[in-house]
Amino acid sequence: MDAECVALCEAMNLVPGIRTTESCCGHNEHEYRVFFNTESLEALPPLLYWFDGCHSGCYGWKVIVRTDCGCSPAYFYVEGPTGQRSYDDAKIIAERIVKDNTK
Repeated sequence: MDAECVALCEAMNLVPGIRTTESCCGHNEHEYRVFFNTESLEALPPLLYWFDGCHSGCYGWKVIVRTDCGCSPAYFYVEGPTGQRSYDDAKIIAERIVKDNTK
């Protein structure tokens, strides 16, 4: 796991019903991404909240749901900007998720 992804993956795994599956920091060339599964759609709002810039102060993050050409089960991932900005944002978002889920 890329060191830049550890804190965010650990924080996301604190959200009930969310489990990360893989990640990549983008290595200053591609978007930062963390892939995850959810037990139900009801588990998403407490996670989505923190990727909204008005709640985290970190803008440009998206939570995306996709499938493939064979209509395989949907999968989710968080996508952030490229480079140092994403690494800095990921730390901030992780801290806020942890604070919210360890009250």
